Amino acid sequence: MKMTLLPLALFPLSVHSQTFEFLHWWTSPGERAALEVLESHLRQNHLSVHPSAVIGGGGDSAMTVLQARALAGNTPSFAQIEGPSIKSWDAIGILHPINHTAQTMKWDEVLYPLAIDINKTDNGYVALPLTLHRLNLLWTNQKLLKQLNLTTPTTWPELFNAMEQAKQAGIAPLAIGEQPWQIAQLFESLVIAAGGVTFYKTALVQLDKKNIDSAEMRLALSQLRHISLLTTPASKQSKWDSATQALAEDKALFQLGGDWILGDLLARNISVPEHISCHPAPQSHQIFLYNMDSFIFMASKTFSQPQAEQLSRVLADKAFQQRFNRVKGSIPVRIDIDLNHFNDCQQQSYHDFQFASANGLAVPSMTDSMAVNPVAQQAINSEIFRFFRNPDISENEVIRRILSISVNH
Repeated sequence: MKMTLLPLALFPLSVHSQTFEFLHWWTSPGERAALEVLESHLRQNHLSVHPSAVIGGGGDSAMTVLQARALAGNTPSFAQIEGPSIKSWDAIGILHPINHTAQTMKWDEVLYPLAIDINKTDNGYVALPLTLHRLNLLWTNQKLLKQLNLTTPTTWPELFNAMEQAKQAGIAPLAIGEQPWQIAQLFESLVIAAGGVTFYKTALVQLDKKNIDSAEMRLALSQLRHISLLTTPASKQSKWDSATQALAEDKALFQLGGDWILGDLLARNISVPEHISCHPAPQSHQIFLYNMDSFIFMASKTFSQPQAEQLSRVLADKAFQQRFNRVKGSIPVRIDIDLNHFNDCQQQSYHDFQFASANGLAVPSMTDSMAVNPVAQQAINSEIFRFFRNPDISENEVIRRILSISVNH
């Protein structure tokens, strides 16, 4: 779908008078704070936005809604999206390319290469990248750690030992919500620790059957079982941000999850890293497991190519992207944004990302829409979650099920 680029002078004035609908899944306190930064920036540029939130922290529900609306011919103006599905949406032919914005903002020069790869197709740039999130992080309640006379664990055996001591002391060892993607994300860090980056890529990105059926995968599963036996199932309504609330309120010792947890902690006025500290997940300190939030702009009778270029130009603003990422807990996708005023955890993530990028240690998350197609991703997430919550399911059984998914991938 090749589109003719229009000079900005030809953009109709009606761009400034229309309300643009934005479909997203940013519903936690930190995400809502970041969303307010976005809405405020658009208002300052005389643009009105109507956010349509879809509950479900991993974005699966939002993608289901977006697909249904596309089939019904009722797409939002723009939508939050992650990873390979960008190229799938572009292949359908209903995305507005935003090449004029990309050229004006010099994206080929200022974006990280992985951001270019994810957001650019044969039609040029068909999505606007906004955040780079790190997923393999351990969040630790320093007050409880000191109370238990422990130091921050750097290996999984050390983490299990700390969790066991917390449980004996009547403290929840690990704050975690009842969502399949959270458990599967935790499992990714175990897989990385068990086999390293190359093993992780072949097993969970390429879905290579010999690495799925392996001693390393069995080790990761046995360690996941260990965690499941140390944690009490939360209510089915429990989400990742309610787990973060438990961590912030000194009710849990650890949380394993992405740096959006930082955004929520900051929104709750929690001191980071003094009260809640951030560290790479055990045995993955040089590895950067990532996902990325982008926006796609959807062609319809009520949302034209010039409008998409105008809106994307405003959202590509460097100062806005700096403010947004600072609140969201992520790091920017641009190489030219100063992080001096970002939180210590974000600055550490930035340095770790630089090292990981230079040494082949930056890897996409399977569980968070960055690596495999959504059908395989959701199926694997569900199997990992079933294993985690049902001690009667054996390691061999879940490996057989993932192998079956990989054959149909």
